[in-house]
Amino acid sequence: MMPPLPLFLLGAVALLAVGAPTTARAWDQKPAACKDDTPHETRMVKVAPGVELEVLDWGGTGKAMVLLTGLGDNAHVYDQFAFQFTDYYHVVGITRRGFLPSSQPRNGYDVPTRAADDIAVLDALGIDKAVFVGHSLAGSELSRLGLVYGARVDRLVYLDAADLSERFLPSRREPPFAASLFTDAALKSLWAYQAASARYTALREPNQSVCLNLKFDAHGAITDSTSPQFVTDKLLAGVAGSVNPPVNWAKIKVPRLGIYAPYTLTDRQAWYWYLSPAKKVEFDEAWPDVASWYRRTVAKFAEGNSANTYTLPGAPHYIYINNEAEVVRWMRKFLGIAPRS
Repeated sequence: MMPPLPLFLLGAVALLAVGAPTTARAWDQKPAACKDDTPHETRMVKVAPGVELEVLDWGGTGKAMVLLTGLGDNAHVYDQFAFQFTDYYHVVGITRRGFLPSSQPRNGYDVPTRAADDIAVLDALGIDKAVFVGHSLAGSELSRLGLVYGARVDRLVYLDAADLSERFLPSRREPPFAASLFTDAALKSLWAYQAASARYTALREPNQSVCLNLKFDAHGAITDSTSPQFVTDKLLAGVAGSVNPPVNWAKIKVPRLGIYAPYTLTDRQAWYWYLSPAKKVEFDEAWPDVASWYRRTVAKFAEGNSANTYTLPGAPHYIYINNEAEVVRWMRKFLGIAPRS
């Protein structure tokens, strides 16, 4: 079993709950509820020798908008959110390397390579310039795109996507995570898993997104994850300050919007209330330092950019799912989309 990680870095709790990587084509055997009937086109784009990325195209006309995911997710996590912008944008999404159905090479999980992958997708699609929207771990890609590929970037939108370069210091304790709460009962079916995810992590991703992360047996029970441990390990290593210095926001010249859900000492996390008394004590001892780091990080983003920095204190990490109305309103304002009369 994988070691616990904080929710803001985890896209699918399945990566923690069900263990080791699977064999190829693990996504073939799926429950009926996993059928992907979202109106989009799917293609595989070659970005490097032996590496192809899944690209979803939800349609729309106008300038391009590219949606980038958090750790553990595939582009299908945006299968509902994407349609908030197809009236003004041509919206596409990228499943980064390491997560099915994209390739799972041994290397290429550092921030420069991830950003280069995104630009390679633009090239393959014939897109000159795009608005990039990223959640969670994708924040490092957004910043790299703004710093190195500014000519290809129209605007940047950070969805609870903090600068993680100083997050995992050896001196900082980690609070207990929700993984231990996902018992065998929660893995009996996709429905049980989605219910447990909503209960413990305040998250219900689209079924098709979750299904790509999981392996099921013939009875619909969850048996495994489809992502190897090394993918998560290398992605997290790639955002550490030793190889990914803190962002100098003044050097990013393109307009940027940040919508954050700062941690609070009262709200804690959804799973906190299900922990044992001893684990709650452990959580309470570790949480203040984590929450303080987050407040400082958001303040750095907001410095000189306060008009384009919004906060939802204590909200769940997947703000574009749980707080969709507020997120869309702020994004449309930032993007200059006039309210309909």
